[in-house]
Amino acid sequence: MRRLIPIIIGVIVLLVGIGWASQGAGMMGGSSLMDNNSTFLYLGSFLAVVGLALIAFGAISKPRAKPSTTM
Repeated sequence: MRRLIPIIIGVIVLLVGIGWASQGAGMMGGSSLMDNNSTFLYLGSFLAVVGLALIAFGAISKPRAKPSTTM
């Protein structure tokens, strides 16, 4: 379960970052403040990298060993 939480958060952050970056690059239609705005392109790219890092961290982290209860 502990490995799954960073992966889920990473996927959400990655998707938001891709959305922001594509709006900042003008790839998504619409007439919002984010269209063709390089600030959102850079922020979205940064968020996408953070999301990938969280996914990688969750995927490669080792599960914690359960403590021994024998005496």
